[in-house]
Amino acid sequence: MIESIEPIKILSKYIKNYFIVEIDNEIDYLPNERVYPCGYATMVFHYGSPSIFQKKNSNKYIEPNLVICGQQTNYYDLSLSGKTGMILIVFRPHGVKFFFDFPITDLLNENLSFQDLINYEAVELEDKLLNAPNNKQRISHLENFLIKKLIHNNECDRIEHAIKMIENSNGKIKAQALAQEVCLGIKQFERTFSKFVGINPKKYASIVRFQNTIQTNGKDKKSMSQIAFDNGYYDQSHFIHDFKSLTGITPKAFFNERK
Repeated sequence: MIESIEPIKILSKYIKNYFIVEIDNEIDYLPNERVYPCGYATMVFHYGSPSIFQKKNSNKYIEPNLVICGQQTNYYDLSLSGKTGMILIVFRPHGVKFFFDFPITDLLNENLSFQDLINYEAVELEDKLLNAPNNKQRISHLENFLIKKLIHNNECDRIEHAIKMIENSNGKIKAQALAQEVCLGIKQFERTFSKFVGINPKKYASIVRFQNTIQTNGKDKKSMSQIAFDNGYYDQSHFIHDFKSLTGITPKAFFNERK
C-alpha cells in the first residue's frame, strides 16, 4: 500500500507531501530498488522494520528508525523490509532549511540518524511516533514538531523564484540567467541557492532535466541522440555521461529495462 497525503496549509510551502508505504510480505527483504536523484530531501520514519540502504560504492547498512536524507547527486540502492511500515516527509527543494539551523549542505548524499542531528528532540519525537496508534496520529505528531521548528526567512523568496524557473524550463535554463532574473551576482546567487537547497543551481537543474527526461521518454522509438537533443544536452556523449553518473547505467540500458 502506498498513500500520498498533502500537508496542512502552514507547511505546504515547505513540504511537498507525505508518503505512507506499507508492505506485509513473508520474506525478510525485497529485491533491491535503485533510487535516482529527484531534487528533494526527505525525512523518513520507520514504524515497521527498517530498510537496507546502500550508497554508491559503499557498504550496506540498516537504516535507523528516524532518518533525514539530504539532496542526492548519486543513485543509491534500497531494499525494503518484507514488514515495511514507513512515513516519508518529502520536502520542497528549499524546504529543509526552514526547520533546522545546521548547514543543509552537510546533508548532501547523506542518510543520517535524526538523533545525531538534534539529539533529545529526536528521541522525544521518535517515542511519540512509535507509540502512536495509527498514521493519522503519527502525521499529527510530525506536523506539530515541524510547526514548532519553523523558521521564517524572507531571504528565500528569490531562491523560490529561481527554483520555479528551473522547473518550468525542465532544467534547461542557465545559472547566469537565473542570477540576472533574481538580481544577484552569479557568485552570490550560487552561494545563496546552495545554502537553501543543499546543492548549486547547475546541479539542481541537471537533476530536474534528468527527471524530465526519464518521465517523458522511453516508451517511443526515439534515438538516444534525439532524446539528448530534445532535453537540452550538448550532445549524445554529454547525455550518456550525465545519465550514467546519476543512474549507474547508460540511457539505452535504462530505457530498454523500462519497455
